[in-house]
Amino acid sequence: MNEGKIKNTITRSFELQDYRIEGAELSGFWADLLSKEELTVEVNYRPENKKTFSPEEIETLTRKLCKKCSNFESQLPKNIKCEVTFKDFGGKVYKTDQSNFELQSGEIDEVKVAYRFYVAYYV
Repeated sequence: MNEGKIKNTITRSFELQDYRIEGAELSGFWADLLSKEELTVEVNYRPENKKTFSPEEIETLTRKLCKKCSNFESQLPKNIKCEVTFKDFGGKVYKTDQSNFELQSGEIDEVKVAYRFYVAYYV
């Protein structure tokens, strides 16, 4: 298989444990390969040992999710990108080249996100 072909397709995903975040448990997980150039992974996070995330915990969780997305992208070929859509926050999207990403929230019982891996340009 030629190297350019591999870089222009999504050839692997990450494992379930790669999506785990300390202080939160997974309450839902779905992966959908939309095409050979786009994969979405939807993950729901619930607080461990309590009913809701506080605003401070949401802020911490947001930073961890953004860092996780950046970490995923660093493990992929340069032309495959990762972004995270925060579904409970008006569909606000974090892209790895973005700085100062913040969400405004009160208490919430679950955070639903969608990681999107996609071929950004062809090599």
